[in-house]
Amino acid sequence: MRKRSIMLAALILAATSSLAKAEEVTLWVRTSSGAVLQGLADKYNASHDDKVVVTQITAEQMVPKLGAAIAVGSPPDGAVLDLIYLPTFAASDSLEDVTDFVKGLPYAEALSPSHIRLATYEDRIYGLPALPDASIIAYNTELFEKAGLDPKKAPASLAEIVDYAKKIRGIGEDTYGFYFVANSGSWLIYDFLPHIWAANADVLTDDGREATIDTPAMRETIAAYRDMWSAGAVHPTSRSGNGNNAVEAFASGKVGILMTGSYIVNLLTNKYPDVKFDVAPIPGPSGGVSSFAGGDTLSLMKGISEEKKKVLLDFVEFYMQPEQQVYITKESGMPSRTDLAGEAYAQFDKRNLVAYDILANARTPYTFSSDELFVSRTGPFLNLIQGSIFGDDVDGAIAKAQDGFSKILERTNP
Repeated sequence: MRKRSIMLAALILAATSSLAKAEEVTLWVRTSSGAVLQGLADKYNASHDDKVVVTQITAEQMVPKLGAAIAVGSPPDGAVLDLIYLPTFAASDSLEDVTDFVKGLPYAEALSPSHIRLATYEDRIYGLPALPDASIIAYNTELFEKAGLDPKKAPASLAEIVDYAKKIRGIGEDTYGFYFVANSGSWLIYDFLPHIWAANADVLTDDGREATIDTPAMRETIAAYRDMWSAGAVHPTSRSGNGNNAVEAFASGKVGILMTGSYIVNLLTNKYPDVKFDVAPIPGPSGGVSSFAGGDTLSLMKGISEEKKKVLLDFVEFYMQPEQQVYITKESGMPSRTDLAGEAYAQFDKRNLVAYDILANARTPYTFSSDELFVSRTGPFLNLIQGSIFGDDVDGAIAKAQDGFSKILERTNP
């Protein structure tokens, strides 16, 4: 009897000990990525004792709320952030160093390069790609045919985009050749800057500390856009519209070429199945291609316990596996690893591969002042585009942007 009691007590102790070891980690995500991350957390939680608890934060509030939580010493255990904010949080010593973990992954070389670059500060890595996306162009193949263009031949340069846009505009009064969202800095870094990068130029130095606005690539790109605007080839709501307006205009069949993102393939095929379209990389003024590597990076907060750190990194390894990468592709359009094209896209529209293939060469501005430089509605980048494309003084707009960038960088660089 005594022996049975001892064995029972041992079993109870073992069970209690096992329960005590289970961890619960908190993960903040922006609402735009919330459904996918919650789905991944649900899958992880169903097969693990440890739990990942997702809290969705309005995208516009993520950075200020996270900053405030860090300041008062009560941050979440981890956060899934727009990758462009990683340099700022890393430089402020707010994130946990995960360099050894990243370099130890067997697929480390297949992780989105831009996500790793933006998560790197002083040669240490502070995040891993979660939900990447990339910018591309979509073009209406029916309008191409009506304009006498080859629907199987995407424009290979910005000069060709101008030519094609004008020809499509010639179809009729309510048909336009080109659409870009000119009223949003976030959209413009997404679909305008790749023209510059494709020409091996940039608006910032590699370390993000100096502005390099006035380049031949910038002037050629501005000239091309001005040409299309002057010719009436740009859809009129481009100047004041938003991303939803852009999709609606393209889905109406009245826009030939749309500056857009990797999400467009699944969106159009699911919501607007009658639209005949194809996609292509964003070209430079005279050729070359590039893309904005956007999306999310998962970071651990500085000071996280070793137990919780282990859980979150285990969650990363979980969602990096092929099965979860296929799920991510189905839900958001692009996996985090660049070595899983066959598996990730086997059951999906092959046009997704255009954005997937360009991800390895995509770029993102490395800066500690993203919002002030690029996003602000009164910032120098948005003013540059609005002033140079729709205004009369290109030289003045470029000079003003260079000065505006430089002053912000001098004030905000760590």
